[in-house]
Amino acid sequence: MEHNQEDEEKQEDEHKEKWQGCVVAKLRRATANKVWPLIGDYLSLSKLRPNIALCELVDGVPGQAGCVRYCAGAPTTDISGASSVFWAKERRLGSDPSGHSLSYEITENNMELTRYVATLKVVAGSGDDDEGCSLEWSFESDPMEGWSQESFVSYLQNGVDTMAAKVEEVEEVLDHHVCRV
Repeated sequence: MEHNQEDEEKQEDEHKEKWQGCVVAKLRRATANKVWPLIGDYLSLSKLRPNIALCELVDGVPGQAGCVRYCAGAPTTDISGASSVFWAKERRLGSDPSGHSLSYEITENNMELTRYVATLKVVAGSGDDDEGCSLEWSFESDPMEGWSQESFVSYLQNGVDTMAAKVEEVEEVLDHHVCRV
């Protein structure tokens, strides 16, 4: 039986180390139904993560599977004074509005990510008052050169914590602008 190069590459990919994980942030006041419109808006990332300076549609129809967003961070300067901007193109794989989740993959980037797929989900809190919810950001990626899996998970945890804080800030502002009679 002959083995071709494609079969060998497929077997190598199956045995390649993969990073997988999930980071979670709890929101105390906001409900899943109030949070989902903010999280489910695929082009809102720059509003929810201060380190993302730009998030714009570059291909496809907003909100549809297959659309591609371009995200770029704020410029940073290293110790030598050189400036750089991290960027990525991310394809929306799909979403489940009733389940409050969306999935995406990074297709191009300058961060040494060769493969990255993630799902962001808003999970309702438990209890009679339905208060609070959680943001769950699960991922699978190939290892990144120069990073440990622990440092990558810490980076993502910081991202979801920042996002949760921003969502609660936005929700608090919205609650204060509700006219009550």
